[in-house]
Amino acid sequence: MTDGFHTTRWTLVLAAGEGTGRALGELCSLYRAPLLAHARRRGLSPADADDAVQGFLARLLRLESLASARRERGRFRSFLLGSFNHYLADLRDHARAEKRGAHLLPPLDTVATESALASAACDALAPDRAFDRAWALALLDTVTSRLRAEHPNPAHFDALLPCLAGRTADTPHSEIAAQLNLTEPALRVALHRLRQRYRHLLREEVAQTVARPEDIDTELRHLLSALTP
Repeated sequence: MTDGFHTTRWTLVLAAGEGTGRALGELCSLYRAPLLAHARRRGLSPADADDAVQGFLARLLRLESLASARRERGRFRSFLLGSFNHYLADLRDHARAEKRGAHLLPPLDTVATESALASAACDALAPDRAFDRAWALALLDTVTSRLRAEHPNPAHFDALLPCLAGRTADTPHSEIAAQLNLTEPALRVALHRLRQRYRHLLREEVAQTVARPEDIDTELRHLLSALTP
């Protein structure tokens, strides 16, 4: 285990030490959309799903739920989903007690919520499957954003993006090379380096959500399988 691994956000959360609130807040902001997808597949309306997620994250950020987190449980994804299911159950119990249902505040941004769910929520998906799919999409979006931000030429990056991660580009490599004023060998080198960096960033992001380095490959396989139709 490397020294760098000890400083990941999830290990900070598990340690419940200095800086934990910030670390937890960063993880929650990255993976809010999967919670929304899960809530919608559990039958909540867009407004109720948005408010349930807001309420859950507010409670989680007060660190009330971290006492149950254990390093051996390992995956922030599993911890977050389990905690959210408990929260939704509490909401249902409260609604039954009041008979008229729990009163939820208006959503902060329903349009943004629906947009975030559009690519992840599917009527055919079970709630947990919708959560995992949205989680994987959020992870890949984060990796792509990081990759784009560090690339010296945004136009080149956008042209090469369809060729990443096993995707099949609609445009032949010869045409992409001509578009970028590169030779085909130079294009292949650029793609190789970009794919290497993509894989590195992907593993780095997954490492932020597991407690042990040996869990990275297992988590990657699970998330990539969630993207399979």
